[in-house]
Parts: sequence; structure tokens; C-alpha cells
Amino acid sequence: MRMMNKIRKKLSTGRGFSLGELLAATIILLLASQVMAEGVTFAVRMYNESLTRSHARQLCSTLTASIETELRYATSITYDESTGVLQTYFSPNYGQSQSSFLTIDSDEQETTSGEIAIKATEQDQTVYRRLISESSYSSFGLKAEIDAIQYKRDENVFSVALVILNRDNKKQAENTFQVIPVNTLVINQNS
Repeated sequence: MRMMNKIRKKLSTGRGFSLGELLAATIILLLASQVMAEGVTFAVRMYNESLTRSHARQLCSTLTASIETELRYATSITYDESTGVLQTYFSPNYGQSQSSFLTIDSDEQETTSGEIAIKATEQDQTVYRRLISESSYSSFGLKAEIDAIQYKRDENVFSVALVILNRDNKKQAENTFQVIPVNTLVINQNS
């Protein structure tokens, strides 16, 4: 009880805070708040970038599997013998002999980077078949690009370079892979 009386007496005779002490405490509190706000902003940005990179790797893996399936079971191809660049092939999934890979935008216009699609000619009409759903790209603003698909006749192998870009055209994921066709290829013959 005596201790409580001593504390009460000290508190009742105290003057409180001076204006300078109050300003110093306020400035320290504002600086701490600003540092915390910057830290949270940085953490959110890093989280979003990490999510985008992760989704880009997943998109790259999915596109790789789809392209591999298309090329693995192709039976007829045309390619430029000087550069090795694949021009058309028989698509096993769509049953079209004049198929080719390209990138399109959301309005199905050919572009340098966008969604990977197969251009097929059906009854004298060009049809674009997306390899995967367009929502796989749009949820994180991703775009894909195929540098070139080359056929190496002496090795009987397709070489593919696939790149995934974010909305700022920065590379998020890439994969260079080879596909060995399982069927006997008919090469550079018009059907």
C-alpha cells in the first residue's frame, strides 16, 4: 500500500510531456509507420512477381507438353531446307495437313507474342486453334513466343525454343527442347 501511495504522489507532481517531447514521439511514430508501409508494399510486389514467375513456369510446362504432342505424332511436314524452319505439318489432334504454329492476340490476329495457336486450313478457310485456354495467359498478363521450330533431317528431330513473357515483355520462363517424331515423316511433299 505504501508503494501505491508513493507512485500516486510522484504522478500527481509530474508535469507531463513537453511540446518538444510530444513532437519527437510523433515524428518517430510517423517514420516507423512509413517504414512499415514501404515494407508491406515491397512484400506485396515481391509476392505478385513470385506468383507471376510461378504461373509462367507452369504455362511454359503446359505449352511444352502440347507442342511435343503435336510434333511427336506428325506424319507429314514441309520445312525450309536451307534454314530448317518448320512451315507446315499434319496435325494429329485436328486432322489438318496444312497446320502451322503461330502466336495470336485475343482477337485472333497474328502477332509476334501472344497465345500459341495452330493455324489450320479447313475447307479453304483459316481456323486458329489455341493449344490451351486463353485464360491461362490473361490471369497474369502473360504472353508466349516461339522463336522457331526447326527440323533437323539428319537427326530426325524437331528443335523448339519457347519463351514466356510478362506484360512488360520481360522474360519469365523459357524452354528449349527437342521432339523425336514417332511416325515416319513424309517430307516436303504437297498433298
